[in-house]
Amino acid sequence: MLIFISRFLLLALPFYFILWLNFDAYPLQLLTANAVSFILTILNVEYELNGHLIFIPSVLWTIEIIKDCVGWKSLMALWGLIFATRGICYKTKVYGALAGIPLIFIGNAIRIASSIWLAIMFGLDKFTFIHDFLWQWGLIALVLGIWWVWLGKTTVRN
Repeated sequence: MLIFISRFLLLALPFYFILWLNFDAYPLQLLTANAVSFILTILNVEYELNGHLIFIPSVLWTIEIIKDCVGWKSLMALWGLIFATRGICYKTKVYGALAGIPLIFIGNAIRIASSIWLAIMFGLDKFTFIHDFLWQWGLIALVLGIWWVWLGKTTVRN
């Protein structure tokens, strides 16, 4: 267990490097805003999309999809868990990491869209609780769930 934790912490270094780089996530913000808009359409929420901004006219509310909304931190956490796991060949880890990309992206878009929908339904004052508490934990559960399923489907080498 100590080896796993050490490897996971070592694999967290790229996370801090990416933070230090302050990379431009605008293309990912646009992609996420479009995915959220698609889900809002399914949920029958009237909206106007302007780049990375989603305006909800019924409640006069604009949501900005910022860099931290695109799910990159969750993806880095999943990759850290996958690559810190011992006894699994590198190729299987790469496949797991690649398979995690659309799963995290879709889960994150559902998280944002449902946060917006729930805030419209129950009041905009509830958005912070829904977004920051319920769905942050939900995204953590998604990351751990994907890793758990991946672990169950892989073969450990001795």
